[in-house]
Amino acid sequence: MKPKFSIIKKAYLWVGFWALLLVCAWAFFFSNARFSEEFTGGVKITVAGNLSEESLKQDLQSYLTSQGYLNTNIAAQQEKNTTKISLRTDVQNDEKVNVLSKDIQKFLVDKKYISSTSMILEQSITGPSVGGYMQKTARNAIIVGVILMAIYMMFSFATIRKSIAPGVLALVTVVTMIFDVSLPAGAYGIWMMLDKTVMIDSVFIVALLTNMGYSINDTIIIFDRIRENVQNKSSQKGILFGKIFEDSLWQTMRRSMGTVLATFLVILAMFVLGAGVIKQFAFTIGMGVIFGSYSSIFISAPLAYILVGKYKKERKQMLELKTKDL
Repeated sequence: MKPKFSIIKKAYLWVGFWALLLVCAWAFFFSNARFSEEFTGGVKITVAGNLSEESLKQDLQSYLTSQGYLNTNIAAQQEKNTTKISLRTDVQNDEKVNVLSKDIQKFLVDKKYISSTSMILEQSITGPSVGGYMQKTARNAIIVGVILMAIYMMFSFATIRKSIAPGVLALVTVVTMIFDVSLPAGAYGIWMMLDKTVMIDSVFIVALLTNMGYSINDTIIIFDRIRENVQNKSSQKGILFGKIFEDSLWQTMRRSMGTVLATFLVILAMFVLGAGVIKQFAFTIGMGVIFGSYSSIFISAPLAYILVGKYKKERKQMLELKTKDL
């Protein structure tokens, strides 16, 4: 693809913009973070019929408070001919969650929301010990994924260690993946702010891990092209690394954009036509595809160029080059 503008010349601008987006994403995510009962412990019940969401939540909240359950968070959502009720509250042990489940069943029958317990189609109970384990497992999965990706980059690009330290590319990969996880999480935080039924659950974690694997693919393609171009020009004197990085970006641009567009169209269809966890999964993946393409092009290569120490050394020469020469 013919260069439309210079990316590497404005490396600090793109990295600075990345840092600003990262701060905003963390602010939106952590200020609106709301974990599902999978991570905190609680009860999820699906009953037949479309119950009044607001009256159900208000009545159930009052009932649970009278029974001594404090800090309760209740979500109710109608889906076709069923109503899904999710409840999180502070409980001391796993046995208390079983008692809570029975109390909710009693409430639904006594308040005539359902005629009998036979109308309960599905029920899941998660104790606080299981919720704590789920949080730990999800955190470890993300950390291990980042570490393994960094190790892969160090070995994969060892052939150009005389020109570019593989450790630099590994570090850039980690930073890029932090961006690829944080920005979709920030967008998810905005969705949680707008829709109280949306919570952080195992599907959200799976989507983040998928984003890490998908977005790193574009980053590796760009770095691999940089590796090829560096090797091809290693015998030449006075190599301008800024031009190599710029050329590599634009040489892979068409492929990157084509892959992103094709993937995003499928995800968009999933989001529009899907419901429930499918919709939430598609949303997180979709945000990951968008921000992952940005990070691969405007973060990975510019940040690597800065970290290898070439930006200041080549700044004058790069400014002298016109866009068409890149």
